[in-house]
Amino acid sequence: MITINIRKYLAAGLMCCGLAVGMTGCEDVLESESSRQLFDPALNQKTDSVFYAYGIMQAMQQLADQYYFQNEMRGDLVRTTDKASTHLQALAAFRADATNKYDSVYLYYKVINNCNYYLAHRDTTLATGTRNVVINEYAAVATFRAWAYLQLTRQYGKVPYIQEPVTTIGQINANTSMTDYQTILAGEAQMLENLKSRYTEDQLSVPTFNLTSRSIGKLNWGDETKYINPRKCFLPLNVVLGDIYLELGEYAKAAKCFYQYLRYTGQSGVANISVNYVNTLSPYYSQYCPIFKNFTEWPADYQPSPNASLYGGVPVWWNSFTHSPSPGDVISYIPMAVNYTTGQTTDIPAAFGYDYYGTERRGNVISELTFGFNCPKTENIQVVPSQAYCDLARTAQYYYYADYIQTIPRHYDVKSGPFGDARATIVTQGSGADSIYVYTHKPSTAYIYLYRNATVWLHLAEAINRMGYPDAAFAVLKNGLQSQLVNFRYEEVYLKDSEGNDSVDEQGNKVLDMTLSHVDPNKHYLTPESYKLLTTELPFLSQENSEIFKNVASNIAIIGIHCHGAGVVDDEFSTYRYNTVVGEKMDALKAQFKEVTITNCKEDSINAMEDLLCDEYAMEFAFEGTRFSDLRRLALHKNQSGQYGGNFGDVWLSNKLQNNAAGITTEEKWYLPYK
Repeated sequence: MITINIRKYLAAGLMCCGLAVGMTGCEDVLESESSRQLFDPALNQKTDSVFYAYGIMQAMQQLADQYYFQNEMRGDLVRTTDKASTHLQALAAFRADATNKYDSVYLYYKVINNCNYYLAHRDTTLATGTRNVVINEYAAVATFRAWAYLQLTRQYGKVPYIQEPVTTIGQINANTSMTDYQTILAGEAQMLENLKSRYTEDQLSVPTFNLTSRSIGKLNWGDETKYINPRKCFLPLNVVLGDIYLELGEYAKAAKCFYQYLRYTGQSGVANISVNYVNTLSPYYSQYCPIFKNFTEWPADYQPSPNASLYGGVPVWWNSFTHSPSPGDVISYIPMAVNYTTGQTTDIPAAFGYDYYGTERRGNVISELTFGFNCPKTENIQVVPSQAYCDLARTAQYYYYADYIQTIPRHYDVKSGPFGDARATIVTQGSGADSIYVYTHKPSTAYIYLYRNATVWLHLAEAINRMGYPDAAFAVLKNGLQSQLVNFRYEEVYLKDSEGNDSVDEQGNKVLDMTLSHVDPNKHYLTPESYKLLTTELPFLSQENSEIFKNVASNIAIIGIHCHGAGVVDDEFSTYRYNTVVGEKMDALKAQFKEVTITNCKEDSINAMEDLLCDEYAMEFAFEGTRFSDLRRLALHKNQSGQYGGNFGDVWLSNKLQNNAAGITTEEKWYLPYK
């Protein structure tokens, strides 16, 4: 039975090997189809192999909807309406079987086999002078394959591991054995590591083809033209390799890859690694967002002007979700065609109530937010935010400037209240006769987002936390890993006697020099061990990198990720503090999982910090098609750690998914049926 399935998806996958060959220019990118098989392609020449890479991208387009819905529907952040298709309902309830539209390993292997074909035939020695002209493209294809295997194993667990192009029935029949995800991902990591050992960061950077923007056509319902940035269609090697190591629980290796991506992207300009996206709440935001409809009074001491001056001219978080070739902090996306006649389209906008392929604008979703793109709406909404998402967003603490304090040191008082996370304003509600309809903006642009800079920062935090540095992970949320973080480190400096030895008091205790020490528990949370990590092994805070990872007054480059939706959490007078926030999460876990013993030790802090990151993923990446993979990975880590027993991750994940599929209590039940 497995042999028949493999024959089906691999033989059909061959049809994509030459999809883009013969294109006359980049205007045809991702638009044409071809049924030709190429068994002897000209991959030993300097030109035209780009079209093979774009052929792989077309296979990515065909995979896009399945990738998205498998992750989003099987998470805890959305629910189906009575308009939802049976396929989406089955995915959400973990009842998908072999008939489900979004359950096909064939689509993953179509990407993989095209990559295998390219990697087997491409001449990697071609050069112009001393410059290798193909290696960045070769690395990009290897990264595509590694990413496809990462997604495939996340959804199916054990699958056949095929590393050579399959072109004959004999080869197809030979590939029947199932391989566990650890072996597959270790193999893909080794290939990417081999490339890193031979080539420089610049040589392994994604191809750009000397373009930053290219039109792929005009939408049916207006004057809007869709553009793509070719480099955004590729996946950075270090980002995917870091994700593979994170999946495998090799946290130090993962963190190093994420650091290398951020560091060497930073060389070409701080804007490339900026997380300069912060949302401020207004007294009127509840008018448009149903999640906050019950909120009617803003605190009388709210001071919006300090926020406005501090972040003046800085793009807000939702600028990442615009109809633009380079939206916000997006690293990689799959761009879908503008209509059915020009290429592969997507069902994702329609599922969320947007008529992306309609022929007329029948009305926009009303919102106070200026997204720069308003897709026509439809009443046939199949997917809406879940109660779990709404509750998490609604009850989140928001930190705001209040009164200005004149005493030394002069500062704004920072207060907080359960006013919600501003990122939830991405959810809007119709007006008038449409007031019963709820829309989520992100899916309306028909870009499937794969990676954002925020993804890298938060996955870095996840890795650092599991390495044993929960306070450093918290720094990613509060301050960002940037030059001003040194002001938040805990440091004991002792008075010296005339001979240079530590002074002691009458009881023999060393005496702190309070003018040099940083020991205020309300401010100083970064331990000496974490500070050493961030200046040596992961040198974000080193002198060498001070101009790359910085936050300087109005020239803000990097802030804490939690600032995106929770306000001024990074202020030194903010009550968003490590001991407080982690302690509150630990208390919540104690109440939720009474069958385990939580004792406030370091391992308990690591687990609680991981759950804080899980909440952050929900607010930051909801409706982007990543949720199930995030939950599965965190559950695996909880199992692997042995904390609270070897199956705690199963219990934890079952609890997360109880509103969708209460029976998902073992790892075997996480996976889709293999067909």
